Amino acid sequence: MEIPSERTGVLILRVWVEDGRADGFRARIVRTGSRGQAPPSAASAVDDVLTAVRTWLDQLLETDRCEPGKCGPDG
Repeated sequence: MEIPSERTGVLILRVWVEDGRADGFRARIVRTGSRGQAPPSAASAVDDVLTAVRTWLDQLLETDRCEPGKCGPDG
């Protein structure tokens, strides 16, 4: 499979149920993208998890930051 762009990223979302918590779960979020790997973060609210995913995707898809020759391993 050919990767069509130098802009790639990985988001790992690990969620587990915890009894006794108000929201009932915890999530660990690990993100990578064209700017490297971000420190892992944790969340225990659905809105916080959704915000983290949306922010990661918005940054990955943002075209203004990746001018030709400015992003990727040689830029």
